[in-house]
Amino acid sequence: MRSYFFSSLAGAIALAAQPVLADETQLEQVTITASRVEIPRAESGVSVSVLTAVDIQQLGYSTLLDVIKTLPGISISNTGGLGKVSNVYVRGEASSRTLVLLDGVNMADAANTQVTTQFQHILAGDVERIEVLRGPQGMMYGAGAGGVINIITKRGNKPLQLELSAEGGRYDTERTQIAARGQQGGWDYKLDLNQLDSDGFNARESDTSGERDGYENQTGSASLGYSFSENFSIDGRVWRTEADTGFDNCYLGWDIVNDCLDSYQQTSYQLGANLTAAGVNHRLSLSNQELERASYSAGTHSFSMEGSIAELNYIGTRALAGGSITWGADMDQQEYASAGSMQDVDILGIYSEWRSDIADNVFYSVGYRHDRLEDRDHNSWRISAAVPQLIGDNQQLKYRASASTGFRAPSPYEISTNLSGGVDPVGPETSRGYELGVEYRYADLLQLELVAFQQSVTDAIVYVSGIGTGWGAYVQDDGESDSDGIELSLAGSLGESGRWYANGTWLDSTDSEGEQRLNVAERVYNLGASYTLLANTLTLSGNWRHAADRASPALVFGGPAERLDSYNRFDLNAVYDFSERVSFNLRGENLLDEDYREVAGFYTTGAAVYAGVKFNLN
Repeated sequence: MRSYFFSSLAGAIALAAQPVLADETQLEQVTITASRVEIPRAESGVSVSVLTAVDIQQLGYSTLLDVIKTLPGISISNTGGLGKVSNVYVRGEASSRTLVLLDGVNMADAANTQVTTQFQHILAGDVERIEVLRGPQGMMYGAGAGGVINIITKRGNKPLQLELSAEGGRYDTERTQIAARGQQGGWDYKLDLNQLDSDGFNARESDTSGERDGYENQTGSASLGYSFSENFSIDGRVWRTEADTGFDNCYLGWDIVNDCLDSYQQTSYQLGANLTAAGVNHRLSLSNQELERASYSAGTHSFSMEGSIAELNYIGTRALAGGSITWGADMDQQEYASAGSMQDVDILGIYSEWRSDIADNVFYSVGYRHDRLEDRDHNSWRISAAVPQLIGDNQQLKYRASASTGFRAPSPYEISTNLSGGVDPVGPETSRGYELGVEYRYADLLQLELVAFQQSVTDAIVYVSGIGTGWGAYVQDDGESDSDGIELSLAGSLGESGRWYANGTWLDSTDSEGEQRLNVAERVYNLGASYTLLANTLTLSGNWRHAADRASPALVFGGPAERLDSYNRFDLNAVYDFSERVSFNLRGENLLDEDYREVAGFYTTGAAVYAGVKFNLN
């Protein structure tokens, strides 16, 4: 794959020079995630994908996992349906190397062996916007090699809005949501309650009893803010999820049973203040996220884990005559506790980025970050450039390039496994990445984006059995693991009533021994469309997904990786606006009833239909 990295860009430029078209609204879009402040996407030199509330509503999915799988550069793995262990791989990098923010709060599970986000428990009903920033992002966020997934929830921005929705369908699945949002005077507020219950299906092939592994999720969130003036405001928010998941293959003593339950509770809160003074914008926030997990085998408690992440963040930005500068600092404390064992990790980081332009058509940024991890120091940097050019009426051609580094600090659990037994202390992983891209946009018809990228991870933290105390420990791997590939995205209009999109990812992702990374599809395609009929009262939306060239963990300990067949999945969603206050939806998932696996040995949903109703009581 390395051999065609730069040659592919030449082909992209030639393709972009052809008369392809784009949505002119994209010319005005901004991105928040790329530099932690709003900048026009036309001036950004990095890869960012955006999904709005309209996109999410048209897709119709109930979970975040299903929503983001429609984006380029994304692979997913799920072990048996709703609520089961799931991972998101950005450009081939595992969830432990991708930072997930929910309204600015780090959602990683510090109680896990490697600090990953429990994607399977994040519902989509309250999400306003999703931005996915691909590639190493250590400079701004101190994150890993995969990138950043920034989730922004809905807020009150008009007088009181009340929403009530309910949905039901196959596998005895029921979903309800109640939301109140509003803005009055200087206040804005929100209360959102979501519940998702499903009896599910048998999760694991090895369980021949056919019993169903269900799922229950109750998620609530609230926010309150007050603006004293245009220059000063405060805000606070809280978010909590309680979930119970049935699964197969757990231990009761020395016996393996299939009556297993995972109980999960996660609570996060954030307090923040915004101040503009003397031309400088300041943001200060304090957040805390706590998580508790417990596992039961045939009703008997097996083990419990607790984790927490506390963060203090400051960010400042100022426009100057020659450009603008952003700077900030963050303090991060992660803690883990289980069975009397406790471990914590403290990280202090400072960073700054300068953004400017040359002759109003070459936009560039240069950023640097320094982190202090216990007794170790780490430096990260990023440089990027974007050259947008108007080449005709409503036409824009943009070339862009970026180079960046990142790192991932070891989790508290990873550190705790090698504190004895003669194993070297584990340190941070480091990463670097490069990308070149070209974009072409024209009017309101079609847009094209093609990106070629290379990225690598050094000193990867891996688990080795039989070392340390004898059970095993996390150590740092020799060599590099690599992900090289191409991402192609297209989108356009279907007259005045619809839009279509398509994206493809071609990836070569290998570990330090040159073997394909597990659970990562090396070829993924999405094709979707949305169209409005019947005087704008009926909206039909569909997504087709193809994944191929996949390897999965061995079904037998010590055995070779399992090769998985490619699959096609087609989903369709219909929304009918009966009136301004009442709408109905009908969604079909895996309508072709494809029998496929995302992880070897675990079932996936069959053809399923869900119907619902929504009331807007404004």
